[in-house]
Amino acid sequence: MRAYLGIDIGGTNIKAALVSKEGGLVAFLSLPWSGGAAGDAVDVVSRLTQNLTSANEDHEVVACGVGSAGLVDTCAGVVRLSPNLPEWYDVELRWMVAEALGLPTRIENDANAAAYGEYLAGAARGATNAVVLTVGTGIGGGLILNGNLYRGGGFAGEVGHMTIERDGDPCPCGNAGCLERLANAEAVVRSVGRLLDEGRESVLIMTGAATVLTAKEVGRAAAAGDAVATEALEQVGRALGAGLANLVLTLDPDVIVIGGGVAAAGEPLLAPTRAEMARRCYGSSVSLPRVVPAELGNTAGVVGAALLARDEFPPV
Repeated sequence: MRAYLGIDIGGTNIKAALVSKEGGLVAFLSLPWSGGAAGDAVDVVSRLTQNLTSANEDHEVVACGVGSAGLVDTCAGVVRLSPNLPEWYDVELRWMVAEALGLPTRIENDANAAAYGEYLAGAARGATNAVVLTVGTGIGGGLILNGNLYRGGGFAGEVGHMTIERDGDPCPCGNAGCLERLANAEAVVRSVGRLLDEGRESVLIMTGAATVLTAKEVGRAAAAGDAVATEALEQVGRALGAGLANLVLTLDPDVIVIGGGVAAAGEPLLAPTRAEMARRCYGSSVSLPRVVPAELGNTAGVVGAALLARDEFPPV
């Protein structure tokens, strides 16, 4: 059987999957990594690929698609820069992966790949216009407009770096007050820290989790009814909702899909996000897009990358 290899290179993990030409997930693996040099990432990709192919010898891999964080020049096959991968400048990732794996390869921004996966096989199925956000270490965005992945001049969809606070905290991208600074995983932890500094009681203190806190732990605490965790997610949700309002007033999408590690918190994050978006959209009495969780979870990027490779290198 033929399959496509999908790779997703993020700031803290590298994921790999074999995907059928119809978009079905055949096998999936993930490894943490330090976000270092591009050569190190390719070494991890090679290791993951070897493990996948050796465990699925009945599948012939046709081509590889790679989603990478940062500004990705798809035509040139180059990652121009990546705020969450600070060593990456003009990295010829397409050719590095193709040489390492011996496969025809295409690369794409990781959020664009995730958007394509959700559009064809996930929560945005059937939509004509959709926005897909990945909220994790950073905030990436992918746009489906009139049924097509929209890239603009090549770098459209960098919604995490829209300015929400004009004089806000500096962002690794060089801007200040970015949505990413206000609504990513680190922002969740910072919000908890501020509330704990006020002397608020929380299960996060009782368990000692505050010293090594993650957004996932905050989500679990909110689900269990912890007031501090709930309030922290509300604060982040309001910031995210402000960003969504800008997208709604600009693009008027049918649906907004929220994925990524932070979005795993579910309704404690999404409910205040929807409310703030509606408050800021003057047309809310007429029509607002659905804001829904991603269906493909942490596999959206690998599925989308594989399907983009399928489109460029269709099976003979």
